[in-house]
Amino acid sequence: MNQPQHLSHRQIAGLGLPPVQPPARPAPYLYPGLGEAPPPAPYPGEGSTCGAARVQLAGGALNTLLVNPEVVPFEQLYRRLPEEGMFLDSVNPEEPFAFELGAFRVPSTFTLLLFDLRPDIYRFSGVDAGDTVPVEARRFSSIMGFQISVDQRQPGNLLYQLDPVPIQTFQQAFTQPLAPGNPEIPPALLAALGAANGSRFNIAAASNFASAAGAGTSLLPQRPTRPGALSIPYTLYARSGSTVQIRCVIFNPIPSPIAFIEYDIAGLLVPDAYLNSLTECMKPLTNASLGPGSLGGGPR
Repeated sequence: MNQPQHLSHRQIAGLGLPPVQPPARPAPYLYPGLGEAPPPAPYPGEGSTCGAARVQLAGGALNTLLVNPEVVPFEQLYRRLPEEGMFLDSVNPEEPFAFELGAFRVPSTFTLLLFDLRPDIYRFSGVDAGDTVPVEARRFSSIMGFQISVDQRQPGNLLYQLDPVPIQTFQQAFTQPLAPGNPEIPPALLAALGAANGSRFNIAAASNFASAAGAGTSLLPQRPTRPGALSIPYTLYARSGSTVQIRCVIFNPIPSPIAFIEYDIAGLLVPDAYLNSLTECMKPLTNASLGPGSLGGGPR
């Protein structure tokens, strides 16, 4: 058990092995000496002009698919049955039918990141009893809309003119503001006085639809996509203790039967400390003069 694990010089000579020759080319090294430039790559395709070393991560591409166990996947699906009030002729933009689809309170020490928001409406398929299928995308968009809010505030800068706006007679950039304190003055009189024109009142009336429900022009139409441009990333932040509320506002009577109304939200629950570290690293580096692009030790 205590025998040596190597051969002595005499044992190696007894084997009759040829002597070991040094390599014809010097082995490449990673770090040059002080004041020396990196040597040229001895083999084609080896090395890099930037001096970077090729590293193979443990697990390969699996590292890009793993997250910390403290990052919790989040998804909730809300469905509500229709009621008689949705189909009444008394429903109008001044008296809409509004209700809550669902709400979620973010746990303490966590932040909710929402990436996917999908409202939908289902109808009966007519094939089997109880069988439902989604309606066509953007159907009923001039009848109802969906709103998501964080602590009763609408995140983002959104404007959805679900109620069609009449054609303007003047360019909006040159439309005079509405006379303050005189909302009942006829548009023709204000136009003659140069204070406003009919288009201004049409825009104001169409832009204030569903305002009685507190949603206004932030109502998202029924479509299988989230708010914002699809060509850029989208994240909705809800901090610890915040309440995420999803509402549906029907500002015109629904003309045909529906099975139910649905809203799906999905994202991640991330610890506050973890998210703060990530967002801090996402900030651009600045130097002491607050200029961008500095790698120095100045403030961030």
